[in-house]
Amino acid sequence: MPRRKRPESIRYYVRLSRAQAERLAALRQQLHARSDNEVFDYLVTVGTNQRDDLEQLVYSLFGNLADSLAHRFQSLETVSQLHLALTDTYIKYALTALPEVPSSLLAAARSRATRIYEQVNLTAAREFQRRRQSDAYNPAQLGIDDEPSYSPTPSDEV
Repeated sequence: MPRRKRPESIRYYVRLSRAQAERLAALRQQLHARSDNEVFDYLVTVGTNQRDDLEQLVYSLFGNLADSLAHRFQSLETVSQLHLALTDTYIKYALTALPEVPSSLLAAARSRATRIYEQVNLTAAREFQRRRQSDAYNPAQLGIDDEPSYSPTPSDEV
């Protein structure tokens, strides 16, 4: 009577070189496996688990990178909003504190204000360039930590 095949198993035929066969035999001894099938089962299981773990680690790293970028962009947005609020406050103060210019002096006042405005812009641009060249805008000076917020947990290690 011929042996009946089990419906849940599938047969694979594998050709191995002599070196691969020796490695298979050595692995079988190390694992104390009863058959080559147990060794193949072990290899398939371990290989897929490692792949899944690596995939999970990559997703976790990208998630942490996205969180870090979101935090930095939020900090940048906060500084930008602060700058806008300070500028708005200064302009409102200047408009309420300055006396009204008489109409006879209005043209001269406009030309003088234009010159002052251009000088302020040039001075600000020069100062920005000077600070940029002197490394005043490095992350440490700005209070931005360069330490990654991600610290691997034992489950992340492969």
